[in-house]
Amino acid sequence: MFPTKKTTERRGFTLVEVLVVIAIIGVLIALLLPAVQAARESARVTMCMNNLKQLGLAAQNFHETNGNLPPGIGYYPTTANGTFGTGHFHLLPFIEQENLFHKSLGIVPFPPPGGPTLAHYPGNNGVQSTVVKLYVCPSDQSALPRLEIIEGYQFAVSCYAPNALVNTQTDLTQTPIVTSPQGRVRLAEITDGTSNTILNAEKYARCSNTDPAMPPAFQDGGTAWGYTTAFVFPWQPAPMVLPGKAFGPGFCIPGFANLGVGNAIGLGSIFQLRPKRGNCYPTRAATAHAAMQVGLADGSVRSLAPSMSGAIWWAWITPSGGEALGSD
Repeated sequence: MFPTKKTTERRGFTLVEVLVVIAIIGVLIALLLPAVQAARESARVTMCMNNLKQLGLAAQNFHETNGNLPPGIGYYPTTANGTFGTGHFHLLPFIEQENLFHKSLGIVPFPPPGGPTLAHYPGNNGVQSTVVKLYVCPSDQSALPRLEIIEGYQFAVSCYAPNALVNTQTDLTQTPIVTSPQGRVRLAEITDGTSNTILNAEKYARCSNTDPAMPPAFQDGGTAWGYTTAFVFPWQPAPMVLPGKAFGPGFCIPGFANLGVGNAIGLGSIFQLRPKRGNCYPTRAATAHAAMQVGLADGSVRSLAPSMSGAIWWAWITPSGGEALGSD
């Protein structure tokens, strides 16, 4: 008789066991996902703060070179190769975008006696439609797809904007407000202190609302870094097409208040915290993060408490208001 081999019967997983394993994996994923999302958002906040830091340092370097901060919109050149544009446009050579800045050189139809002349201008050679990575916040979903069509022309968006009370010459004591977007503000004129004054803040690339209290022209807009359309400068050719839309790269703009925009300035101009696309005011600062990130005039960066009051916000905005700042 030949010996027989004993075979062990292989047992597979039962359906119940498979379902239990799947359920355990699902629970683990559900537990890990919020942590992963939180880590990613923390990284995006850090990137935003770094962007604001770079903008602040660029403004400091601009001031050292030119003797004043970048304008809101402006500078009529009196010589060839001058510059006219937004504050973000003026900063291009100071944020390693020299090639883009040089591409903007072309004939600009300034009115006599200043022009027409050769100058750097965001409307030349499609420069205004070039996406600048430093100007984009990774958390701002309204910035997708990075371009907006305004009066049939493409403009690249920005998720950061300068404080218009710092880059314009403005007298808030007058009615209507006397303001000049040309700016030429010196750091020494910020008598509240550069460490107590906001220079740049987050602002949605795209914003809209249906508030009947808002003028229709300002119910829809956002932020385009090269957009200079303004009645103050009516000589501008396409792509800067009048009438102007609410895409100005700035916040707390006194000129908007003169046009009847409620809460453009003052306590009601406080930043918006994660507003929904259809309930967002395009003239006000806005953040997609849990707290507003701002760059101060001294080049530092900080987060503002979500519970900040309008009065404290306005104290941070005014460069020479003499207000006392709170702990938030």
